[in-house]
Amino acid sequence: MERTVVLGGGEAGLIAAAYLERASETDVIVVSDRARHVFSFRLYRVIEGMPFDCATLDLRDAFGNKDITVVRDHVRGLDATEKRVGLRSGSLQYDTLLIALGAVTRLDAADRGHVSDVRTDAREIRRAVRSDDVCDAVIVGGGPVGVETAATLASLGVDLDVSLLTSGERPLEDFPQRAGSIAEGELDRRGVDVRTGTRATEATENGVVLDGKRVERSDLTIWAGGVEPNPVIESFGLPRNERGLLVDASLRCRDADDVYAVGDVVDYPGKVKDGYSAGLEARRTAKNVLRGIRGRRPIEYDERWHPRIVYLGRTTALLATNGIVHCGSLPAILRAISARSYPFFWKHVY
Repeated sequence: MERTVVLGGGEAGLIAAAYLERASETDVIVVSDRARHVFSFRLYRVIEGMPFDCATLDLRDAFGNKDITVVRDHVRGLDATEKRVGLRSGSLQYDTLLIALGAVTRLDAADRGHVSDVRTDAREIRRAVRSDDVCDAVIVGGGPVGVETAATLASLGVDLDVSLLTSGERPLEDFPQRAGSIAEGELDRRGVDVRTGTRATEATENGVVLDGKRVERSDLTIWAGGVEPNPVIESFGLPRNERGLLVDASLRCRDADDVYAVGDVVDYPGKVKDGYSAGLEARRTAKNVLRGIRGRRPIEYDERWHPRIVYLGRTTALLATNGIVHCGSLPAILRAISARSYPFFWKHVY
């Protein structure tokens, strides 16, 4: 039987692995440098007080009753000609490879020692905002992560001044213009100081340097300035740009027919880097892997329906899909149901 190796234990990699395992046409090996997958959309609940373990999924437990091998190791390189993945502990051969290594937070000029990151520091943020030492929290970045973090902190009911800084003309700049205006208004009503056209160039121990000049006081600086592809792909020798690996319409890496890539580690025209797109890409890629095993041509990936929900505090969220924008309690209910049920869904359905 052929062997499919999935690099990455995040959302996209796990969805693809589970889909492939159900088909029983290929041996599936998942390589992850972490024992647990973190559901990033649940980290805001961790900041609110939910136990961290409730926001994670143990990979071995999740696949304990499935024919999937989980290898905990670090990816070091790739030889696409020899079909071999280099790991810290050795190497691993494959017939088909799926790269789903995700992204890391883009810190730009920030000193990692002076900033927090929701993706990795949710528990530390929770402790900080409930301490007497933190009065001013500054969030750098006006994308969905920055907006949801600001809304979460403003809804905690603690004595905390929250500021959101974005270099763009409005928050959620890659959303329809109306969505950004709504988000700014909702955050303002919750007491968040939203500053547009403001670029943070440096983070210090007690503040943030704005535009290389003025220092804004900050007891807690949370960096949400976007992501960049996992830097390990730089050693793969595959065509890429600063946004990720270059893939064709069927999500195959260029110059490597047996290598696919999905999620935050890839780039193609119209690419949106979020969990919803990553999940759809993973399913399409898994189907194409199976088509290849069956001697059939891969099918092009086509994402026509892309709903995006952004939490705006308390019982309000914003839904944007295909140019339509709606703000209110219904998107918040949909988001809450999804956040609460998805881990259960993974354990008992996938």
